[in-house]
Amino acid sequence: MVRRSSALHVLIAAGVSTLAALPVGAQQAERLQGEVVSVESGDTFVIAVDGRTIEVRLSDIGAPQEAQFYAPAARALLSGILQGREVVVIVTGRSAGEKVFGRAQVGELDVNLELVRRGAAWVCWEYSASTDYLPWENQARRARRGAWSSTPEIAALAECRRRPPAERPLYPRN
Repeated sequence: MVRRSSALHVLIAAGVSTLAALPVGAQQAERLQGEVVSVESGDTFVIAVDGRTIEVRLSDIGAPQEAQFYAPAARALLSGILQGREVVVIVTGRSAGEKVFGRAQVGELDVNLELVRRGAAWVCWEYSASTDYLPWENQARRARRGAWSSTPEIAALAECRRRPPAERPLYPRN
């Protein structure tokens, strides 16, 4: 009798003990590809896809907003990475209208990770589907890089709750 390996069996054989290591819906994820036409904040931008514009909020992370410390620098960093470039968005969720949540890539660059790595964004752990960014956020916090030079962890947590990077938490809360 021939047995087919499930994805879980393959992960266990490879030494991965949790499915959290994989982005939710990684194999079936919707992808959008388009040119970035504007950057709204340190974690939100607009792309042109098939003659329409779509607002993209980077999933799993949050960045300082408006008059908050480091907000202009976070927006400038995201703009420098994205403005006028072709981007691929791996959609993780949708909300009303043409707004999507997702992970962005420019070439091989994981934009969400780059913002966390540089301290321009923090991970919203209550909403994040994986722990991929944990070592990078810890490094930025220890080095007091970017927003972490002035933003305490508790303030980042409060911002994530005030402005979640997803339509609703991925996991039910008790």
